[in-house]
Amino acid sequence: MASEKKEFVENPFIKPKTVEKRVFQEKLAASVLKGVNSLVVAPTALGKTIVAVLVIAGVLEKNPDKKILFLAPTKPLCEQHKKTMKKLMKIEEEEIILLTGTTPAKKRAKEWEKAKIIVATPQTIENDLRKDRVSIKDVGLTIFDEAHRAVGEYAYVYIAKKFVKKNPKGLVLAITASPGGKEAHIKEVCRNLGIKNIEIKVLDDEDVVPYSHEIKVEWLVVELPKEFQDMRGLIEHFMKRQAETLYKFRLSKTKSLNAFGKARLIEMQNSIRKRIQASGGKNPSLFAAATAAAALMKASHAHTLLETQGISALYSYLEREKNKTGKVSRATSQFLASMEMVQVRELAEELDAKGINHPKFDALKKVLTAQFKLKPNSNAIVFNHYRDSIRKVTEELNKLKEIKAEKFVGQAARGKEKGMTQKEQAERIEELKKGNLNCLVASSVAEEGLDIPSVDLVVFYEPVPSEIRFIQRRGRTGRLASGRAVILMAKGTRDEAYYWTSVNKEKKMHKILHKMKRAGKDEKDSAKEKQTTLHSFKETGAENDEIVVYVDSRERESGVAGMLKEHGCTVVERQLETGDYIPGKEIVIERKAVSDFLLSIVDGRLSKQLINMAESYERPLVIVEGNKDKLFERNIHPNAIIGMLTSIALNYRVPILFTDSARETAKYIYVIAKREQASKGTDVRLRIGRKGLKLGEQQRFVVESLPLVGPKMAKSLLKKFGSVKGIVNAQSKELQEVENMGQKKAKLVRQVLLSKFEEEE
Repeated sequence: MASEKKEFVENPFIKPKTVEKRVFQEKLAASVLKGVNSLVVAPTALGKTIVAVLVIAGVLEKNPDKKILFLAPTKPLCEQHKKTMKKLMKIEEEEIILLTGTTPAKKRAKEWEKAKIIVATPQTIENDLRKDRVSIKDVGLTIFDEAHRAVGEYAYVYIAKKFVKKNPKGLVLAITASPGGKEAHIKEVCRNLGIKNIEIKVLDDEDVVPYSHEIKVEWLVVELPKEFQDMRGLIEHFMKRQAETLYKFRLSKTKSLNAFGKARLIEMQNSIRKRIQASGGKNPSLFAAATAAAALMKASHAHTLLETQGISALYSYLEREKNKTGKVSRATSQFLASMEMVQVRELAEELDAKGINHPKFDALKKVLTAQFKLKPNSNAIVFNHYRDSIRKVTEELNKLKEIKAEKFVGQAARGKEKGMTQKEQAERIEELKKGNLNCLVASSVAEEGLDIPSVDLVVFYEPVPSEIRFIQRRGRTGRLASGRAVILMAKGTRDEAYYWTSVNKEKKMHKILHKMKRAGKDEKDSAKEKQTTLHSFKETGAENDEIVVYVDSRERESGVAGMLKEHGCTVVERQLETGDYIPGKEIVIERKAVSDFLLSIVDGRLSKQLINMAESYERPLVIVEGNKDKLFERNIHPNAIIGMLTSIALNYRVPILFTDSARETAKYIYVIAKREQASKGTDVRLRIGRKGLKLGEQQRFVVESLPLVGPKMAKSLLKKFGSVKGIVNAQSKELQEVENMGQKKAKLVRQVLLSKFEEEE
């Protein structure tokens, strides 16, 4: 730990002996103060707020007349930041203000004028900016806490855009424990906030170790009782019948339940709804498909509750569906009246009456009892996603003399159950701080945005498939001393899938961040982003006996591309939308190392990839590379793996090959490419997306193929000129009237459209 003799930061805007000197925090602040809009990513409890304080002090030291805008997503978190500012900043207290929606608009405008540091919720500031109540020109620094929220229509996006436009010399500091596990999401956050620099700190960094506390992560696996497994089988039987209906109506390429995740079902329901509207409601088969999709969604939810929560939660859900008032949908009637679900409901009622709980209940009781016996003054948070389960878990825990538990949920009501007001939440937190409670059973509301004290133990009643939520939940412990996180999982269920998904997403997030940090400024990437669709690439055909293989640029590190070159192939790197290798006109190959193959089964990615491959190419192929024996070494039930392998072959009808190494993979791809190209003399043709584009999509498809024209600009061009022909006939100056279409771009577009075609030699 840190030396006994503490050194403190000295700054005219920081109160003496309040901020301890920590090298890693000073480094982070110094990097931001170079004048570059920065994203700081660091685990909870590493003092991101202190970094913000150091940056605020640096900005005010240089520009004492400027204001500071500190944004946070919730009122309780804003109140916490305001307290911190008053405690640490050497600024008159009346100049540190809090602005939320509860403050009258006229009063907000007056307080803004006299304030030096404004702590506020983003929705409040967005409203005031839109109505010109306040001016952002005087702001020298805007801080976006929980910056991962800066996507879509969230208020952060509008505020950042306004800030950068009105105050180009202003500085942005974005802070978060996790910006997300997908590169596209992280880039969107950075783009929306004008970020040019990324700073990352992790617990095992050399300059962080002296100030961090170990968080011991454990996971407990429980077995589902036979009664649960029997009920699960009944639900799955019902789900398969609905999947077969959707397959019959050609709304799905497969009957496999793996292809019907929640996101896919929502997408499918939207598609069916649009087709019903287009048909004028005269196609009975579409109504049958809509019913099947909705019933499948309900059954999938019941399946999740049974696997991860238990009988009580499942029975409560089925009772709510049964007792719905008003007109009951056809899907609900079909779902509840089915032979399978009637049996499930009867079994659930019987087991619930007997007080049969999910085996996680007993595991949870043992974990908490052991914790409070060993450390009587310690405290814990149990995270649970479902209100019914939160109520049941709280009731069960309070039967034990060692435990004093209370539920902790959000403000929104769920059915007949009311939510908790912010005042009630604050009171519950205070009770935990004082020791009147030693356990909160909390929903996701406790993950971020509230001033909840560090606890000794965090229990995940169910794993979450989100790396952001995983990091936030885990971060509720280990702030002031060593902490412990226990994750409960039911063997052979989606619990296991969700756990490994979150773990791997977190690893992937750090890789992406480090890659983006190394890249420095993102300007180089922005040009590439505008050409991410395959049809914008110039194709290279085979010359004489030349064998051409298109390779996804993200496959570079596998070594396969280099080995294809050794075989004499011409390798053309592209960012492929579907698959990893295209060796022939109608062939796409997805290469997966054994570890990635298993992970893609767990997180559902493989099913989506197989569907996209089958929809885009006549002959898709999967190559699994590595030691085949290792397929069954991970903590995944062998039946799940065998089931997926057979599903790939029988349901998706995609061949699968196994290779021992990258060299053998390259040899297979070379032989396929040679057979396809050398013997037939055909060029390799690239495809994009799914077959059957609508007219508007086809028009955008054509326009996006123009140089440096992405989807957004293509739409703008078509709107302005009305048709593809209108764009072709437009003069250079007319093209430049479209936003972001500069002289250089217009010249390139005109060159492609008007130059005489010369056949490639």
